[in-house]
Amino acid sequence: MTQRYDAIVIGAGINGCGIARELTNRGKRVLILEKDRTGSGTSSKSSRLIHGGLRYLESGRIGLVYEALNDRRELLETYPDLVKLHPFYIPVYRSGSRPVWMIWMGIKLYGMLAGSGDGNACGRVPISTFTQTFPALRRDDLKAVFVYYDGKTNDLALTERVADEARANGCIILEHSSVSKVRWLDSAFEVVSNGETFEAPVLINATGPWIDEVVTRLNLPARFNVRKVSGIHLFLDGVLVDEPLFMQTRERRIFFIIPEPENNQTLVGTTEREEHLPVDKVDVTEEDVIYLLNELNGYLKDTHQIDRKDVQAVSLGIRPLVAQKGDPTDLSREYELDLHRKGKTHLLNVFGGKLTTYLSLARKAAKILNVS
Repeated sequence: MTQRYDAIVIGAGINGCGIARELTNRGKRVLILEKDRTGSGTSSKSSRLIHGGLRYLESGRIGLVYEALNDRRELLETYPDLVKLHPFYIPVYRSGSRPVWMIWMGIKLYGMLAGSGDGNACGRVPISTFTQTFPALRRDDLKAVFVYYDGKTNDLALTERVADEARANGCIILEHSSVSKVRWLDSAFEVVSNGETFEAPVLINATGPWIDEVVTRLNLPARFNVRKVSGIHLFLDGVLVDEPLFMQTRERRIFFIIPEPENNQTLVGTTEREEHLPVDKVDVTEEDVIYLLNELNGYLKDTHQIDRKDVQAVSLGIRPLVAQKGDPTDLSREYELDLHRKGKTHLLNVFGGKLTTYLSLARKAAKILNVS
């Protein structure tokens, strides 16, 4: 027996679950097919930030930052138990790759885009105050310190919450259900998974970093492809700092030091390395771990240096960035919604996207699918 739905979504990451929730909010019967578990891919291996992306201002992506900050505001209001605003500190050392004036202008613009509110305040912090608050960090060569605000979350818990809301609307989520075949007819898609056949006039490919592999394997049309950029996070025993830190590397990259007192650990990340292997074959290298440890220790006092044995866990997530020329560090985090029509059917490929902007992405997806 063929099971029929209004839409079938491949992939139960934050974007797939977000689109499913949006469509079910509008009265549609939706099925999600997930080859592993809900949120088991990149959606649970991020820096756990709900943010506009301060560094994206450097490359002029003001529209992306503005959209993300609007989504951040809504997520703070909708999920106060999961998304919370925190001060983020930026210490600027003489060895830093960006001048003080540039960072000052960046956080002021970021604050303007975020809008009014006590939680969005940003400004300069006295060095004496900073060194008292962050005793583990070096004071020598420290030129200035700035503070701004952004959101923190538990990325997996947020993805699972959105999935639960979609289920409450009637969405069916089948985990461990890899799609083996898609037959595209004029009236519907026939999708085969685990020996069962499902049918719908709308198919949404929200497979994140796997999207190019899925497009090829299922012989689907696509106007874009992605560059796979992996990022690792180190989880250190104990709380190293009391509030999150935005740090610069010598190569103009950035990394975060984020305390997680609820787990008695500190998250440090991330790296940015382009991958060319299939997603499931990408793994953490010891070189990645040592790179982050060296960058971290470069800012710590001798009495607070971190050893390899202090790393209790390492995670790796792959960001699917819409393919463009240039260094992976500079690639845009903007997404592309790639719509194809045939008869009465619609195929939508979701290229790119980030945790914070799943709300806007889902609403745009529903709009271009003409779902009212």
